[in-house]
Amino acid sequence: MYKKILVPLDGSALAERAINHAVEIARGAGAELVLLEVVQVPLAAVPEAGVTEEMKSAQEIAAQSKAYLNMVASRASKEGVKVRTVILEGAADGAILGFAHDEDVDLIVMSTHGRTGVSKALMGSVAEKVMLTTKRPVMLVKPEKFPVEHHIDEAETFLSAH
Repeated sequence: MYKKILVPLDGSALAERAINHAVEIARGAGAELVLLEVVQVPLAAVPEAGVTEEMKSAQEIAAQSKAYLNMVASRASKEGVKVRTVILEGAADGAILGFAHDEDVDLIVMSTHGRTGVSKALMGSVAEKVMLTTKRPVMLVKPEKFPVEHHIDEAETFLSAH
């Protein structure tokens, strides 16, 4: 069923929560796991920085991203899963969606950061944009703990509905 599983990462521990789930699915399906990190070159928007500084910054960011993805890939490959890493530049949601389309991935497994309210409105949600825009199956892994005021007990909800 699944031949290629995409796991977008951003270097955070929250994003990495999706890896174990993706590895389990990939191992069971014999699928390839594609770890993707989308980076942005911060100096690209500052023309005064100069081409040399921009290239240096881009190289540093790419090297950091490559080292990070290689570390994550090595852990996943120890689980017996075929792993590939990819680094793209640009807006995260667009890059993820474009890559998923170009590579014809079968499943996207990604973590949510659990933002709500104003922080979600200001920062947006890459996971939400990907989920709502793609035609592909998306598995969202929530953070372990939500703030208490947002917690809904599943058992209470189920019992009150029946």
